[in-house]
Amino acid sequence: MSTALAYHQASAHARNRIPGRRINWEDQPIPFKMYREGVKYHLPQELALPDVPLDRALDSRTFAPKADMPVLIGSVCYLAAGLTRVRTQADGRTFHFRSAPSAGALYPTELYAALQNINGMNDGVYHYSPLEHMLTPLRQGQIFSALPGGEPIIRFYLTSIFHRSAWKYGPRAYRYCLLDAGHMAENLVLAARSQGFQATVDYDFDDAFINDFLCLDPEQEGCVAQVHGLNCGPSTDVYDTVPPLSDNFPEYSKPSRRADVPPQVLEAHRLCAAKAMGSLPPVPPPSPDAVRLPAPELQMSVAKALRTRKSSRNFVIRETDPKRLCNVLACICRGQPENPLAGAVRTGFLANEHSGFAPGFHLLDRRTKSTTLALPGNYMRTSAQVCLDQEWLENAALHITFSADLARLESLTGARAYRYAHLEAGRLGQRAYLAAAADNLGACGIGAFFDDEAEQLLQLDDGNHLLYMVAVGPVKK
Repeated sequence: MSTALAYHQASAHARNRIPGRRINWEDQPIPFKMYREGVKYHLPQELALPDVPLDRALDSRTFAPKADMPVLIGSVCYLAAGLTRVRTQADGRTFHFRSAPSAGALYPTELYAALQNINGMNDGVYHYSPLEHMLTPLRQGQIFSALPGGEPIIRFYLTSIFHRSAWKYGPRAYRYCLLDAGHMAENLVLAARSQGFQATVDYDFDDAFINDFLCLDPEQEGCVAQVHGLNCGPSTDVYDTVPPLSDNFPEYSKPSRRADVPPQVLEAHRLCAAKAMGSLPPVPPPSPDAVRLPAPELQMSVAKALRTRKSSRNFVIRETDPKRLCNVLACICRGQPENPLAGAVRTGFLANEHSGFAPGFHLLDRRTKSTTLALPGNYMRTSAQVCLDQEWLENAALHITFSADLARLESLTGARAYRYAHLEAGRLGQRAYLAAAADNLGACGIGAFFDDEAEQLLQLDDGNHLLYMVAVGPVKK
């Protein structure tokens, strides 16, 4: 496998050709990364949950922070990655749902924070445990090139523990790892804005350096994104001279006794480690027939949307106020791309006859915040069949699609663009999730589909591939 596109094609699903997998229950990954050594820092149980509306946070505006720094850090970590619901299963075990959705609820994404000049906390690198709402210090000392004793500095890192997803999904798991990390990246951005500071997602970094900095075993876990928070940016370097507090930390990247990561996943991640080589040419102008979307009106707070978001399958066919669905689409369009390849993800949606839109496939132009009907007709049943024959999807009002020309991306910028595209699709999909939650609609992300049938349904050009889909609509209460 020499290209990221080759990985994508090799991990594609085709009808009657999905490779059978026997799940090894003895090798089931633990859902939380738990360090058994070191002094833990228990974050304050008090949470700062400002009443900042979701639509305002999506507009990139920030608000004056009011919480003290440990409370602020704990609140951002909780909103981005924390536990939101608990369910007791039939066997008596407890299952924890989280603020960021995950394929199969396997939660491969881990959250780390690099902190400096935080009152009451040592400078250093920390891992966040959502189960105990605490931080484990991995390195302690001055880690940023900025002078100590100055303004507080916060940067977050998102990693994927590959076996958590691959245990169930095999070689296709790398797609889900990236989409899941994109969900949490968007959570971080919105949580930070609600706390009063800007956060910027950055996909460009030295993989080997950051993996070592975070004390990871790169055969089990890898960094896929960093999020610059308070008083830092891409040019704010970190030192690698501060030693880890234990040489055993990389062992905790392994989530089960064997944890055999498929070689296709590791090879795809290795290919995507190459630095991006360039940017994309300008995108063509939208169709003159495009219909502009109204600005979203979502008064539910960021905090409440993050805490109440869940995946729903109980969609019902019901006449829907198009304004509510427009809110979801408009939220996907808010803000500007943060890197030259972010605009590479193409958005669209399939609409049913009860949605208020003309039935068919519509293009969604994020730059102009407008829609264009590209393929008239009711394709919801066909789309449900494309998504591994999941009939319940037919009842959703919209199937929002995220696709990319992976061949063109890789030829122009290199394999790292594969990460860009999936992470960006995950971020946009999470916006759809949160906007749906804020307007009392259901939503469910779909990463499993018959790839070739999806491309035929959406009439994607050669080289274009569906990356992700989010179903949205009224649900049975």
